[in-house]
Amino acid sequence: MEYLYKYGRINDYSAALFSKSYVWFSAPSELNDPFECRPWYTFEGNPEQIVASARKMLQTESPDLTSNMTTAQAVALFLEGRHRDPEAQKRAREVAAHWLAKVGLYCLSRVRDNILMWSHYADQHRGYCLEFEATDHTYMFGDAHPVSYSDDYPSVEFYTVPSSEQVHLSFLSKYRGWSYEQEWRVIDTRNGFGLRSYPPELLRGVIFGLRMPDSDKTRIREWMKQRGHSVKFYECRQDDRRFQIDIKQLE
Repeated sequence: MEYLYKYGRINDYSAALFSKSYVWFSAPSELNDPFECRPWYTFEGNPEQIVASARKMLQTESPDLTSNMTTAQAVALFLEGRHRDPEAQKRAREVAAHWLAKVGLYCLSRVRDNILMWSHYADQHRGYCLEFEATDHTYMFGDAHPVSYSDDYPSVEFYTVPSSEQVHLSFLSKYRGWSYEQEWRVIDTRNGFGLRSYPPELLRGVIFGLRMPDSDKTRIREWMKQRGHSVKFYECRQDDRRFQIDIKQLE
């Protein structure tokens, strides 16, 4: 992948967005689809895996416990068969959900000319689309992963699937109806949601929507002058014969 794209609309935060190099990583609860980030957990696994997982859960719930104490309690949980208790599994799901809720997500697309994306995320074509450099070696945007689309929730084996894979299954799976977005996501498990800075030169282009007022185009160009590096400007044009957006570079 060479470039990834972010659709948006002009609002109170636009001056800072264009004049400075910050982006907002969303919390899972801020996503517009309530069906997202809801993996289906299963609870199989061998004794060693169950005890290790129980230890991690106990350390999260009771960080004051010593390592020996958490190990003893985890072994007792397994020997007494409490890992099969529906209440224990419910608590495990809650612990996982609590941890997953702290993740930050930056959602992008691999396409810049999708009519539905311009309608849904760019103020019915009155907004813009940002073009970010996103090669394998690019900071931040190069860490994006493609979203997969399905009719079923992702299935996560609680005791055997590593945490990193649980994150990918949980945050890179969406309902098949969203496949037109061709979405890619940057996942931040360390810092969570909030503002993130990036090297300003990674913003390579700005695309104006076909309904964007000339006054907004002028404002964006003025804001961009504060960044201190050159950026290409484009505008969307309506194709004469097809349901298609044509993108032309501006001077």
